[in-house]
Amino acid sequence: MLDVKTAFLLWATEAGTLAMLLTVVWLRARSEKHYLMFALGFAAHATGIVLVTFRGQIPDFVSIHVANFTALSAYGFWLSGVRYLDTRPPLSIAAIPSLIWVAGNLLPIVRETFAYRVALYDVAAATGYLMMAAVVTTARFSSDRHRKALIGIWLTQGVLNLGFAVAVAINNPANFKEISISGLVGIAGIVGFVGSIAVLAKILMDRSADRLRMLALTDPLTGALNRRGLLDEFETIRNRAGETKRNVALLVFDLDRFKKINDSHGHQAGDAVLTSFTQSCRSLMPSNACFGRSGGEEFAALLDVTSMHDAVLVAEAIRRTVADKPVAFGGQIIRATVSIGITTLPAAEADFDRLMSGADRALYKAKARGRNRTAVLTGEKVLCVPSSTPQAIDEQADRQVAALRRLQTVASSQQDLYRS
Repeated sequence: MLDVKTAFLLWATEAGTLAMLLTVVWLRARSEKHYLMFALGFAAHATGIVLVTFRGQIPDFVSIHVANFTALSAYGFWLSGVRYLDTRPPLSIAAIPSLIWVAGNLLPIVRETFAYRVALYDVAAATGYLMMAAVVTTARFSSDRHRKALIGIWLTQGVLNLGFAVAVAINNPANFKEISISGLVGIAGIVGFVGSIAVLAKILMDRSADRLRMLALTDPLTGALNRRGLLDEFETIRNRAGETKRNVALLVFDLDRFKKINDSHGHQAGDAVLTSFTQSCRSLMPSNACFGRSGGEEFAALLDVTSMHDAVLVAEAIRRTVADKPVAFGGQIIRATVSIGITTLPAAEADFDRLMSGADRALYKAKARGRNRTAVLTGEKVLCVPSSTPQAIDEQADRQVAALRRLQTVASSQQDLYRS
């Protein structure tokens, strides 16, 4: 059977290996700070355990106090890693397990008694496990099942460490060889560690898979969904609309004269306009809307709405904001406008290609009528929404008003939106 020193060295080797692997992963993705924190935790634990095994060969202060303080600091790093995994900042209380060791050793009876030092270490370790379990109870990462598994493992380890601390304090052994339950506790600790590592590995793998999926579904420049992402979200929007007997609206956006912006100000300025437009759309759309870039300067949004009225309100808010909000880039002020085409269908009849075809027809009409306009497809007719700015009211205003009045008979709640 392995003696305690050999077991410690084996565990330190495994922990050190994990630390190196996690460090390599972090070096390839430095924004993922949880990898660094977990790596530092395993490195600290391995270092502390190695120093303990050199008891009698190095100064006692190092092999006892520095070693155990270093090993316990691992819980602070792991706690910070869990917080970073949940996209939250570390807690200052993460140092509590190490500080418990320091505070306990201020008492001479603890500092000079092997059994009490072991009990103190286990109390500090139990505190670390319980703190990590508590942090996970309020976390939002991964699935509820995986979070509950971590909580269960860490609560169990915390309780076992507290029980071990009590047993050691009562039996008062003079060294590790006299601790009769050390093997059982060691096995339980290893099982707990392996279990928590396995669950965390699954969480990180799922997280990486989700990130790869999002990369496949999003536009790298703007962060908006790409066409494939829009198609994936369409079913969700349609099902939600169907449950409440609402309609699915598709809004198609095209930035006016975008090629001229690129030619006059440069492609980086054009990218800035695209990014600014995306931010404006996201800030003005309902939280349950789906927004994406379908290609070039073209964007689209899916909404579940009660009527055309709701979709037009969103579109007009975006159109006015874009027109009134110039983009500053490289000392230049770039003005842009957007043309918008809208169509709606009842959820039961909604088809993405059909919606896109109708919205494109409306967009073509908005472009043909002078750009910086919103047009809607209702039935087989495409009608332009009058702009609220005097400059946009041209000689065809009377015809537009008449058309909008006809639209009011087709879609509900129009009288508050369309005014002649």
